[in-house]
Amino acid sequence: MRPLNDSTTGHVDECRPHVSTLMAPFEYDELAPAELRTPMPQELLRGAVSYMNVAYAAPLGWRPLTLDIHVPKDGVGPHPVVVYVHGGSFLGGITAMGPWRSLPASGVAVVSVSYRLSGEAQFPEPIEDIRAAIRWARARAAEFNLNPSSIALWGSSAGAYLAEMAGITADLSIGQPIGDNLAESARVTAIINHYGISSFATLREDSFENSPAEKDALDRIVRQFLGFDPYREPGRLESTSPLGLAAQRDEVPPFIFMHGASDRRVGIGQSRRLHEGLIALGHRSKFVAVPGADHNDPIFSETAALKLVLDFLRETWAQPAPNLSNEADA
Repeated sequence: MRPLNDSTTGHVDECRPHVSTLMAPFEYDELAPAELRTPMPQELLRGAVSYMNVAYAAPLGWRPLTLDIHVPKDGVGPHPVVVYVHGGSFLGGITAMGPWRSLPASGVAVVSVSYRLSGEAQFPEPIEDIRAAIRWARARAAEFNLNPSSIALWGSSAGAYLAEMAGITADLSIGQPIGDNLAESARVTAIINHYGISSFATLREDSFENSPAEKDALDRIVRQFLGFDPYREPGRLESTSPLGLAAQRDEVPPFIFMHGASDRRVGIGQSRRLHEGLIALGHRSKFVAVPGADHNDPIFSETAALKLVLDFLRETWAQPAPNLSNEADA
């Protein structure tokens, strides 16, 4: 699959080149004092040392993208890492969101990522943001006492979709790659999916007791993110399908899905479809239905849910490390 240099048409538009090609990137190291660009450690979470608002990429034409790093305070390290992708309907969200805040006290570092929202950039650009954050974490692992061989992705809702796509594509770009660490691999060892979208084609079909007005509102959000109407142009959905991409890959990281059985925002059928499809393709996947839980239910932040995630991660990280050379599949 070739890169999509134009995120809305899938081809190069010579009259409207990608904004990142208009001029050379800014050299911020030369333009701003080092003492203002150096992340400083803070103690904000139990069992963690945090570094806030660290720039991981500065795509030309957009604001610099930032992430927060929360490293376990205790233990020798290097520490395994979860790269967390927040939800927010592709329209909002901040790095402080998410059910990951107890991970550092359990020995797992967290890199919580901001990305371009759909008022700034459309599919597939935000996926490339997540891949850039993974490469950044791997390139800077020694500086923050992280284990570059044990990096997992965890996303919630819209963030889960971005995590699916970034984790499955690994080193295969589907948009315009960004960041200064393109020689690093964007491969991950596991993917945690909390109530995520997996098929825009069936999102209405899988909705749970939603009114027509609620379904129409969700359609508008999807059109804003994709840059086209999936019902009028269904042929353009192929490149947006995590399962379709997984079918093209020999290796896909193991998944764990956790989805509320009463989710009225993103129906549980979304996670079930992708889980069953991955199993049919011979990939590893675990599915956990949460009875009675709605979208973004507080139960996903409770101890029992966190234990399921930690057990899954530790089991995965106990396996031999994958080949992390930056080589796209043929």
